[in-house]
Amino acid sequence: MRKKNKQLIIGTANFGQNYGQGNLNTQLDSEEITKILDFAKNKKVNILDTAINYGDCSKKLGELGVKKWKIITKLPKIPRGIENAYDWCHYQILKSIKELKVNKLEAVLLHYPEDLKSYETEIIESLLALKKNGIISKIGVSIYNKKEIDEILEIFQPEIIQCPLNIIDTRLLENNYLENISNLGIEIHVRSIFLQGILLNSLENLPLQFLKFKSFWLYWENWLISNGLQPLEACIKFINSISFIDKVIIGINSKNQLIQVLKYFDKTFLINKPDFSPLINDRLLDPRIWKL
Repeated sequence: MRKKNKQLIIGTANFGQNYGQGNLNTQLDSEEITKILDFAKNKKVNILDTAINYGDCSKKLGELGVKKWKIITKLPKIPRGIENAYDWCHYQILKSIKELKVNKLEAVLLHYPEDLKSYETEIIESLLALKKNGIISKIGVSIYNKKEIDEILEIFQPEIIQCPLNIIDTRLLENNYLENISNLGIEIHVRSIFLQGILLNSLENLPLQFLKFKSFWLYWENWLISNGLQPLEACIKFINSISFIDKVIIGINSKNQLIQVLKYFDKTFLINKPDFSPLINDRLLDPRIWKL
């Protein structure tokens, strides 16, 4: 497959709430967000990834002014007892647009695609109506694993699939799975390329809950040293090596971090990647179960 020129998307989870692990667990103030956005625009980065349940992120972005940005947002989980999911989806999206102070959205993703099991027709028809009226351009889903993608494809074909992928979590690459999804004409957006920031932490700065994976971290740090790589550099070069990825969502903690990301983004590849799988398991790879 011909290599695509990847686009960088600024993730905004830490704009409206604390996000990340260890010393990277932070919520940015408006001053730092402005620095990031201004620098990004100057570098022709013009897409933001947010979600309706990212605290006050939408309001904050609206106050800062993001009309010239392409905005991707995600629907929250539909509460129990909702009688009209069609109207609920409409309300959530139109409210988000009002808070963001934009005229339309680049895409709306289902943050909890399992909601399709209960509200399949209403959700899809609501999003298609918004698309027909020019309020959203694309419809997609945010997933964690192959099972979720397979279930969704039995219902409808989204235009975007957003999924986790990083140097130690390559499960979606097995048997060319994600590449085959791309070949269907679906945009592939990858997130969690730093695994919520923990891959950028040194062993001594790891939150206590990750110390049970000490053998992996020792191997990871030794591998980085032997290859003359910084962790951020290695993670980005790995993603650069995958030809069929369309867009990469990266959470940024500062303007300086964005400068470092852009230094490597879509420029240089990782030549030799070891097999980390014997040292890791799902309890490390899935943030949803880190605190269980």
